[in-house]
Amino acid sequence: MSKVVLLVAMLASGVLARAQDPATTGVVTAATPAVKAGSRVEAIASMRAGADVGATSGHKGSYEFTIKDGDWLDTGVVVAAGEQASFSATGSMSLGDGRVVDPDGAERGWKDLLRQFPLNDAKTGALVGRVSDAGASVPFLIGTKRELTVAASGRLFLRVNLSSDLTATGSYKVKVKFAAGPKTVASGRVAGVNTLVSPETFADVPRRVSDQAGHEGDMVNYALVGSEEQVEAAFKAAGWVLVDKTVGDAVLHGILSTLSHEAYTEMPMSTLYLFGRPQDLSYARGDPLKVAAERHHLRVWKTDKTVDGRPLWVGSATHDVGFEKDQRNGKVTHKIDPEIDKERDFLLQSFDAAGAFSSAAYVTPDDPMLKARTATGGSFYSDGRIVVMALK
Repeated sequence: MSKVVLLVAMLASGVLARAQDPATTGVVTAATPAVKAGSRVEAIASMRAGADVGATSGHKGSYEFTIKDGDWLDTGVVVAAGEQASFSATGSMSLGDGRVVDPDGAERGWKDLLRQFPLNDAKTGALVGRVSDAGASVPFLIGTKRELTVAASGRLFLRVNLSSDLTATGSYKVKVKFAAGPKTVASGRVAGVNTLVSPETFADVPRRVSDQAGHEGDMVNYALVGSEEQVEAAFKAAGWVLVDKTVGDAVLHGILSTLSHEAYTEMPMSTLYLFGRPQDLSYARGDPLKVAAERHHLRVWKTDKTVDGRPLWVGSATHDVGFEKDQRNGKVTHKIDPEIDKERDFLLQSFDAAGAFSSAAYVTPDDPMLKARTATGGSFYSDGRIVVMALK
């Protein structure tokens, strides 16, 4: 079944319309980062600090690895944020469907549209990598040759960009070289965001967003400090995509993506309101095969506040995990994971893995949101904290 057929079927069944339901809220699984407890403003330790100069000084200047299958290979090499790495790869693999690929991969075919790949933007069979095995980490393309600055600290993993149903025989030989000594990233802004925000920062920010009829829904659970360009760059680096605004846009985008043999993950979401106006930006992260039922998604509003001279943005991050009955009208709507804080921390970890923020903190506002129901009747609960990230 092609992607066009899938989109038409989704429209016919109302799935795309339900994806725009004002109460579609949800969450995702992610470990809560370590924080200093007992304060209403808690600095968050970035995982980018987890592999310091001492940890990486022990690794060699170069390594060679052999990649033989579609599983992630833990190289055992700990890299540091800011370190310069140079990759080169040779070899070939024969795929179970008859194609022969090299580390640059092969153009996607029609059947590839119905497959789940580690990196949706990369070609079939291409060599890809990632730092750490955290679920929020976004793989990056390597191909036959790539030089890059490591965005986050952690263990280096390598893999062939294949779906679980594509077998492969053959191998890639991968060489990795590092510049002499980890490169430290200059810190232009020394003040951590935990010293710049307080519970009073969010005193006049509503705790929840609402639909057009005024029904309260998701809670405000994150904030960003930075320009619009920094906000957009951070989401892009962390693997989030701007969603289509309407069903019509979705169909057109889906058709164009299909003709280009590209995955479609930009399904529209509903318009919700904060400060009496719709969201300024809408982002999502999802598997193209499950995006109608399961995806990470969020909305962003620019406030009239500034922090250290930069704009403050706030939003609500949720995770759809399936479908359930809408208690308002008996129709089908999205089901949410009631552990709302998981999605807040997934967003944090995705930005951290991309090296998108300079500092982060949890803030517990006055009258924190601890437990509530969405407009459709689904319940959720939280520790009430808002995660704040100062963007690079």
